[in-house]
Amino acid sequence: MKQYIYLLMLMVTIITFGCADLDEPQPINSIATEFAIVDKASATAAMNGVYSDLQDGTLAFDGWLGLAQLFSDESVFTGTFPTRLEFGNKNVFPANTTMAAVFSDFYEVINRANNVIALVPNVVDDSFDDASRNSFVAQARFLRAQCYLHLTTLWQDVPLILDPTIDVGEVLQVPKTSSSAIYDQVISDFEFAKANLTTSGPNLASQQAATAFLARIALYQGNYSQALTLAQEALGGVDFVAVPYLSDQIYSLSFSPTDGNSLAFFYGPAELGGRHSIEPSAKLINAYEDGDLRFAASIVNDTLVATVPFGIKYPSFSEANAGAATDPIFFIRHAEMVLIAAEASAEAGNFADASMYINLIRARAGLADITLDANNYVDAILQERFVELAMEGPHRLLDLRRKGKAIEAMGGEGYEACDDIWPLPQREIDRNTNLDQNSCCNC
Repeated sequence: MKQYIYLLMLMVTIITFGCADLDEPQPINSIATEFAIVDKASATAAMNGVYSDLQDGTLAFDGWLGLAQLFSDESVFTGTFPTRLEFGNKNVFPANTTMAAVFSDFYEVINRANNVIALVPNVVDDSFDDASRNSFVAQARFLRAQCYLHLTTLWQDVPLILDPTIDVGEVLQVPKTSSSAIYDQVISDFEFAKANLTTSGPNLASQQAATAFLARIALYQGNYSQALTLAQEALGGVDFVAVPYLSDQIYSLSFSPTDGNSLAFFYGPAELGGRHSIEPSAKLINAYEDGDLRFAASIVNDTLVATVPFGIKYPSFSEANAGAATDPIFFIRHAEMVLIAAEASAEAGNFADASMYINLIRARAGLADITLDANNYVDAILQERFVELAMEGPHRLLDLRRKGKAIEAMGGEGYEACDDIWPLPQREIDRNTNLDQNSCCNC
């Protein structure tokens, strides 16, 4: 919850999606936000600014991917930053500055989205019909919900801010909101998005992506019948097996060379110009069965290529590409929906359908069918999610937590029951007298 709102954040008429970073201006006392979004063109620029904030360098690696992966058993820390080492050691302190930057950057995206949500309905422009207005608001609510879902699954209770912060001197003394209330708002936002979005394509908020997020949330909350229905809807009858691995994108974050990322630089080995800050764990490497076609698209473990194993889902390895790689971040793929359908069917006791769904995943990976039953389905589905969704986000950590398997899987790595929640950044506690620290291991 940053207390300072810069001119760059609200004078969104100068922001275009994919533009180069501009020099950050000095803060001013206040901003006349009623002039920031005044017509359809400036609303478009504002909406593009929200998408652009998702690409922030801190979010691209640490926020969306790295920290949660290091805090799980799928990756190990091999870099030099002590703040990331805390996550690798499952021993994160409130003063962790990398975590603080990630937390603040999520709220920057939220604040931009809140501005669009608040201002677009009041724009007077004859070319701006109600459907277009609602679609702009729906996109902003979708992206706000995506950020809050990420926040509450990792930090649980967090401040819920639904109005834009306008005045530079405005101090946000906002207490925490319960995770259940955060989920209620996230569901409301995604449902609005599903009903009102007119955008389509894997790089934009879409009705299909909103449906897929709602399926994920229903699974997390144990609403299995709803999760199955939503996952089936999001799949839309696609011939899943015919879609190549990693090409089955429902929603992803795209980059151009101008607004590129450093993902390959962090994952890649020194031999290929990478920093190699994060490495697939031995447990992940050994989790792939012989003949699994996903392995070669996920991990390189060949001493003729590099002395260390490395993740290859972000393959643009080159020092010249550091900060300019265009590898997408896979937010949601069809494969996740198939696995949600498998788990939801199994939880309902329908093991025939559950087996059918999980074997769609395995068939595409070149593996033999398995049969799920009441004794094996939890571990079998966790295993399939482990290798299918590896290094694509916080999936593994959240899966182990929601199935009560985190201590069993990571207790030897220092994971304790109190690690089911991360500490709030200390600088947010210091700024906000109404914000109470989480009950976590190092709080």
